[in-house]
Amino acid sequence: MLLQGLRGYRGYPGGFRAYRQAFPTVELSWWHRVGDPRTIGRLRALAPEGFRFSVHGHRHLTFLPSGEERRVLRRFLRRFRLFGPKAGAVRLQVPEGVDPGALALWLDLLEGILEEVGPVALAFQAEAALKPLLRERGYALVNEAGGPFLYLVDPEEVREAGEGYLYRSPGGGGA
Repeated sequence: MLLQGLRGYRGYPGGFRAYRQAFPTVELSWWHRVGDPRTIGRLRALAPEGFRFSVHGHRHLTFLPSGEERRVLRRFLRRFRLFGPKAGAVRLQVPEGVDPGALALWLDLLEGILEEVGPVALAFQAEAALKPLLRERGYALVNEAGGPFLYLVDPEEVREAGEGYLYRSPGGGGA
């Protein structure tokens, strides 16, 4: 089933309490900072059974393997897993100019961290040159069919049914 929601609930009339009645999922922005455990716990407790939280982040990821990158990525994924059974997926936006070879090494780092922290559904938003590598490694691509699940952001139209998530910008604007 394709769960549809908004990119954020801020500004939704009635706040999250009303939002959760209207939508089965939300994409939270963790672009600038990772959610704190108390907020995650509060949202998780307020969300009905079957609700899913996805996140978009994190600007501090360099997509270059290093000790600091390992620390940031591990913290990010551990926090996301605090949503427990209400965790949706993580949208990772790879900046332009990342070399495919460097990304392959970064994916090795990511996969090692996932072995440590547990599975997380991931969808990558990346330029065309990186997509073959991401597909080869079995990752979902944002706004593209054919991965393990769909992750759609502000699609002009939805042509394909399937499993995954569809997030629209509040007010219907583009991404």
